[in-house]
Amino acid sequence: MTNKVLLLGWDAADWKIIGPLLDAGRMPNLERLARGGVVGNLSTLYPVLSPMLWTSIATGKRAHKHGIHGFSEPDPVSGGVRPITNLGRKTKALWNILQQNGLKSNLVGWWPSHPAEPISGVMVSNHYQQMVAPIDKPWPIRPGTVHPPHLIEHLEALRLHPAELEPEMLLPFIPRAAEIDQHQDFRLAGVAKILAETASIHAAATALIQLEPWDFMGVYFDGIDHFCHGFMKYHPPRLEWIPEADFELYKEVVNAGYQFHDMMLGTYLELIDEQTTVIIVSDHGFHPDHLRPKEIPNEPAGPADEHRQFGVVAMMGPGIKNNEHIFGASLLDITPTILSLFGLPIGADMDGKPLLGAFLSPPEIDSVPSWDGIEGDAGLHPAGTQSDPVDQHEALQQLVELGYIDKPDEDIEKAAASTVMELRYNLARDLLDANHLPEAIALFEELWQANPDEGRFGVHLFNAQLKLGRSEAAQAALERLIQEKQRTATAAAEQIKALQEQWQQAETKPEDLSQQERQKLNKLRRRAGINPHTFAFLRGRLLAAQGEHEQALAQFEQAREVQIHNRPSLGEQIAASQLALGRLDAAEREYNAIRAIDPINPAPRLGLAQVYSRRKQPRQALDHATAAASLLHHLPQAHYLCGRSLAALGRTTEAITSLELALAQNPVYPHAHQLLARLHKRLNRPELSREHRLLARASLARIKAFRLGEPLPEDTDLEADLDALLLQPASVAHLSCCEALPPLAPGEVVVVSGLPRSGTSMLMQMLEAGGLELLSDGKRGADDSNQRGYQEFEPVKSMGRTPASIWIEKASGKAVKIVAPLLPHLPPGRAYRILFLERPLQQVLASQMAMLAQSGQQRSRRSERQLAAAFLQQVNNVGGVLQRHSQTVRILSLDYDGAIDDPGQAAARVNRFLGGQLEETAMAQAVAPGLRRQHSGPSQSRPHDQPH
Repeated sequence: MTNKVLLLGWDAADWKIIGPLLDAGRMPNLERLARGGVVGNLSTLYPVLSPMLWTSIATGKRAHKHGIHGFSEPDPVSGGVRPITNLGRKTKALWNILQQNGLKSNLVGWWPSHPAEPISGVMVSNHYQQMVAPIDKPWPIRPGTVHPPHLIEHLEALRLHPAELEPEMLLPFIPRAAEIDQHQDFRLAGVAKILAETASIHAAATALIQLEPWDFMGVYFDGIDHFCHGFMKYHPPRLEWIPEADFELYKEVVNAGYQFHDMMLGTYLELIDEQTTVIIVSDHGFHPDHLRPKEIPNEPAGPADEHRQFGVVAMMGPGIKNNEHIFGASLLDITPTILSLFGLPIGADMDGKPLLGAFLSPPEIDSVPSWDGIEGDAGLHPAGTQSDPVDQHEALQQLVELGYIDKPDEDIEKAAASTVMELRYNLARDLLDANHLPEAIALFEELWQANPDEGRFGVHLFNAQLKLGRSEAAQAALERLIQEKQRTATAAAEQIKALQEQWQQAETKPEDLSQQERQKLNKLRRRAGINPHTFAFLRGRLLAAQGEHEQALAQFEQAREVQIHNRPSLGEQIAASQLALGRLDAAEREYNAIRAIDPINPAPRLGLAQVYSRRKQPRQALDHATAAASLLHHLPQAHYLCGRSLAALGRTTEAITSLELALAQNPVYPHAHQLLARLHKRLNRPELSREHRLLARASLARIKAFRLGEPLPEDTDLEADLDALLLQPASVAHLSCCEALPPLAPGEVVVVSGLPRSGTSMLMQMLEAGGLELLSDGKRGADDSNQRGYQEFEPVKSMGRTPASIWIEKASGKAVKIVAPLLPHLPPGRAYRILFLERPLQQVLASQMAMLAQSGQQRSRRSERQLAAAFLQQVNNVGGVLQRHSQTVRILSLDYDGAIDDPGQAAARVNRFLGGQLEETAMAQAVAPGLRRQHSGPSQSRPHDQPH
């Protein structure tokens, strides 16, 4: 759909800041892109840590799949710590996949991309722009920063050192810069550093976009994120705790940073042509308003608390809609979307989806099981270079213990151990966000056991247990959390007392303390404090999970002070308890109060959908559920409430679609299965109704087992009921005509039908051998799945989209193959004799899966049982249609296994049905002898060798 794709990464960009700038005409280039394309919110993942998120953007996978879990990692050489590299990435990135398909990529500054991968294009790593020496000293590029190496010298000269900036270059950011005492206030130097690094990335990117060939180009800028972390506190409106003098000096920094990025965007728009798709994304947003935190959490990566859950996406190019919004986008969707733009399949192991709502005409989406399993030069680091840094650290420790290497310095060793702890903590949080709850719980327990002073591990363990519905385990975690906090607070208080006595004896005044001593004292003071409001909030959540909502509300009232700067978490808990108590008006007030605080938050919309659903007002419930899902697409409960509301409004087909989406996001969802069972029963689909009743029972059993920590149940009755679906054929035997019929009348058509892979090709070969002419064009030739060919007529495949009356006359007196789902589209007013092949669904599905594997295609994500129920329903629908045309349609049902066991008898039945003029011996001999060994089931067969 595109010749080229330019992907610009603006770390932390947020529509809340961009909107007023667009209105004021201060970002004209982004406005041009928005008017000519699509824009929307881009939901992030948790934890909101940039190296993890940008790797998810580049792979379409969550962190537990791609392997990048933080900002730093153990150095397997020194035993210390180094900035995060890409050596721990466990999966191919977008540029590796494109290279395997003959496309060139240029990457500049992607995080993390060091050391540069040996791709066929150009990679400039995220170490390129970093200032490593004063301006009067040599400033060499670090090894591994640029590939290919012959470009190092050229790119080295394009970097901008902060000291090279002219003073007037900083005035758009800080108009009153002359008033700053730079000996005391180093914030101006911080702006200069961010600006120089951003300009360096831009210089390299604009050179490469013009001078080096490319199909895909990705450029990552961290400038907005750095401007925001340093200066968002001064952004208008002024917060009460920000000094007015500081506000007046630095209030324009963030806006100027955005404008600078817009100026750079203008350059890129001039350098590309109309056949290039340009995409801007950010990994998260940044609170610019009353939701800004006053204090940053006292933990590594604590500044991430300033981040907002929605970033931005904007896209313009050929085939992209104009001046429209897209909804429900996630950063996991970027790689699948770009693959679709290039006409490439997505990996079934990717967690994202193509943003089809952005396209004027959505492309057909193909998939492969995983790009990681496809051989070929992908421009990856050589084998053995890539490694898991945590595994490497553990291996290093083992060599120390065995005496093969010296033990690292104690400080270095502590830093490495702390880094490993943070990487595992981030992995646990990713697993929690992905709902891999047992794995997350095991990691949090391990971390807390090894580090009992780290209460954050206990809080996350408490949250994970509640999310899994294990209230007793959550209660145990909370009790231990309180005990550990009391212990660490007492120990910290004693340390403070000892330090104060020590300083008093040394006659050290507070103002004489070193910076390191002040930091240590502040850290101890934080540890010595106990916040009763936080524990009241946690107790309230536990009581709510136990169904004690009145008591929970009393605890939440005590927790009012935990509501730091209008964060909505407490209001959400209060509203949920009010809803559980049936106080719909009170719940509605709370949810609306949250909306007033944070309008772009799906939680209150979801809550209001529940309120209106309980009031039996489905139209209003549907509006709020749809709004919630448009803000955050991966929200199964929102899709369920959409389905429930649509069902109440009588829009059954749409309801089924919404409920199936809810199940695609959360397969263990008994309420969704139960409602689908009722809806399929309403539509007279007994097999699908029964299937979902059984799956609802299975879901309830799984949920119960999870909560009790038991192995998953083996419900033998349930398994037997479900397996019975696979053992039965898709049958029209009740319509079968068994008597001998006269020869074909003029204009009469013979139709060979059945489910795909049920033996239709074999029967077509029998008819041809017996002397009946086939309607077949040979466009689909023989292959490994059907070595004797398919005997198909291409126009048949478009039945339902184009009228079969166009070609049906060509089939007069001949046999044509039409698979069962297309039979309802046979033109009326004509006589048909239908030979219908029946085969156990287990064999049909096994043969289909083998064929997909043979051709390298991805199998359906539905379970075998779900597919079996759907196939049965298709054949039932066909039977109903054909029964209504019993005057012009004659049907003979043939058993596939029976035809293989006794081809002579099958040939005789077919000949009698078609008028007795075929050569039965030749028909029987057309059945391949090998099929007699292979038809008994998937465990004995090689289905791809069978003609179907």
